[in-house]
Amino acid sequence: MSAAVYAQAEIGEDYPRPSGPLSAARPGKAARRLIIALIVGVLAGAAIMLQVKGWGTLAGEAGGACGSGDDGASYGACPRGITPALVLSFLIGLPAVPFAVALLFRRGWIRRAIVVIGAAAGLLAGQALFAVWHGTDLPVAWAAPRDSSNELATVGVWTTGDSLVRIRADQVASYAAATGRARWTLAVPGTDTACAASANPGAPGASVPAAGVTAGVGLVGYGQGESTCDHVMAVDLATGRQLWTEQIQDPYSGNDPAGTLAVSGPAAVVLTAGGLAGVDARTGAQRWTLPAPSNECAFQQLAASGTSLVAVAACDASYYVVAVDPATGKKAWQSRVSETSDSYQFEILSARPVVVNDGVPGPRETSQVRVFSAAGAMTASFSVSGLTVDGQDTSLDTDPSHGFGAPDVVAGGLLVGPTEASDGKSALVAFRLSDGRRQWLVPTPDEVHEVSAYGGEMLLVDESDPAYSLEEVSAETGALHSLGYFAQGVLQSGDSGLYPVGGQDIIVNLNGDTWNPPVAALTPPAAKG
Repeated sequence: MSAAVYAQAEIGEDYPRPSGPLSAARPGKAARRLIIALIVGVLAGAAIMLQVKGWGTLAGEAGGACGSGDDGASYGACPRGITPALVLSFLIGLPAVPFAVALLFRRGWIRRAIVVIGAAAGLLAGQALFAVWHGTDLPVAWAAPRDSSNELATVGVWTTGDSLVRIRADQVASYAAATGRARWTLAVPGTDTACAASANPGAPGASVPAAGVTAGVGLVGYGQGESTCDHVMAVDLATGRQLWTEQIQDPYSGNDPAGTLAVSGPAAVVLTAGGLAGVDARTGAQRWTLPAPSNECAFQQLAASGTSLVAVAACDASYYVVAVDPATGKKAWQSRVSETSDSYQFEILSARPVVVNDGVPGPRETSQVRVFSAAGAMTASFSVSGLTVDGQDTSLDTDPSHGFGAPDVVAGGLLVGPTEASDGKSALVAFRLSDGRRQWLVPTPDEVHEVSAYGGEMLLVDESDPAYSLEEVSAETGALHSLGYFAQGVLQSGDSGLYPVGGQDIIVNLNGDTWNPPVAALTPPAAKG
């Protein structure tokens, strides 16, 4: 038997073996059949993979249903890419898969091998095609165990070194950023609950303490509730050891306990009804007190960054910004700001440099940011309202979200933050601190709540439905591009914070409920940073 005839026999042709010389057409016909087998295998493999990815994504990201049902129920938007994936895979798979199966049962091991090779290539091709339609998924590197109750809310977050610390209503817990391993936990004393926490010492703009300055201490306020937040506990962030606890003799009685505790240099500072009280950060020994600038005013908020400590005292139709030496409690400087109404509201956006936002609500709502020099001079004052996004008037969003602080970032000489959502649309906007000039405004695909900084870039969570995306924005130009999409249930809309720590992007949620872990780390894309 000639080699050509033998090859035909192996392929499994059903016609008799030729008795004369093999015609030139026969090898071409065999080759065409092998090519057809390869194409059928590729199409079948691609169809199978698109079906698997499509239905798997529907189950994982939308709970198995999307769009509008026959009963008129609305299940929300369908995950990206599943519609073309499922439709195309059905149209291709309907003829290709049965044909591929039939070829596998026909004689000829060469043809069978070609079908299998084609199917393997089709699986890879289908996976790649779905990735293009669906976008890059952000794998979850680790997730902390869920809370036993929704009442155990996040009160604050600290980042230190390669650890993230979550202050929960009943305990403080530290996680290794790389693995999620619990490094230590510390219970809130007795049956009280945490109601306040000092600001994140690892936040953007926080300076590195000088030699000999106390570092690595966090403060937790606790009591029987937010209205009775009358105790404070100091925590060693490295070991989780309770350094000291103390009852506040004259606790601050404001509605919001945020901004009532700070650690600056060697001092732990507590906002009380009578003013500021500074104690030794590691021993709790009282060092100094500082009353408000006048009897008509009262301190209502403080913030710290390294050895910079600043507080704001509210008065009638004015307020004072006061810089304090944390070692002695003496005022380094104070600056009075006049307001047109006594219904103004303010928020310290940064303690170093000192940046304060104040606004007057109402039909002609205004929002003004003021920047102060190290000597106390107001170097810039600019409006962050009157912005336009998609034809809608809006302003910079400065409202804190639970224990996660204001959504704005002060870094690299810029104030960067999201605008308040207008008809579900947001934008990220940057102002230069030196003169208040707007550098750029970039509309985002959907509403934005979480913003953080690393290096010269900004990270934000865009709340696109149904899968939120992680976006990277250049602080210099405002250029925005997507890094990938979250799996369902990783973060809570508007009730979460984003923290780049130890090479991970870590999400902390208000609650670790049935659907969301309290803390989850994403594996950053290779292109990031």
